[in-house]
Amino acid sequence: MDTVSLQVISFLSIFTLAIVSPGPNFVLVSRTALVHSRRSGLFTAFGVATGSGLFALAGLTGALVVVNSYPGIARLWHWLGGGYLIWLGLTMVFRRSVPAAGTDSGAADKGLGDLKAWRLGLFTNLTNPKAWAFYLSLFTLVAQPGIPMGIKIGLNLAMFAISLAWYSLVAALLGDARLSPLMRRIEPVLGRVLGLVLVVFGLRLVRT
Repeated sequence: MDTVSLQVISFLSIFTLAIVSPGPNFVLVSRTALVHSRRSGLFTAFGVATGSGLFALAGLTGALVVVNSYPGIARLWHWLGGGYLIWLGLTMVFRRSVPAAGTDSGAADKGLGDLKAWRLGLFTNLTNPKAWAFYLSLFTLVAQPGIPMGIKIGLNLAMFAISLAWYSLVAALLGDARLSPLMRRIEPVLGRVLGLVLVVFGLRLVRT
């Protein structure tokens, strides 16, 4: 196996392990699917995957390197990203409970439209400064001149596909209509717990 193939395998393996590890994106997709509907969860997953694709594009073009060269910008991003997660978590904690839908029509009934769900996933991903740092370090694996541009573009598409597949799976499983009776019972507590988790993530970013 040649060096390029090993780098590609290492790149995608590290990315996949990072994606499936619980974090703000996982919490958000899970909570959206549980509280609103499978459809809302899927659009949130699409938003998260869109963010992954944009991060990958920024890594490919070198934009992440430029941003990282200005410590003030990185610090500001920590504050903005952490503040956003804290705000998002608090809205979950103090949100009035509603029954879990588990149906495709649930998003409209709960006031969480497709575009809003997509934006929620996108902004949560893009405002996470740890994601910026991760993608920057990840792209050092394929930054060598000897790797063809076609392979780098393929990696970008693969990152989008892996992110979309994983978070869509999470949304599909947790948004299953058969879970609705159970979700109606535990949603008031679970929604607040997930909100507190996001607040913790946000506080950790602000203090970093």
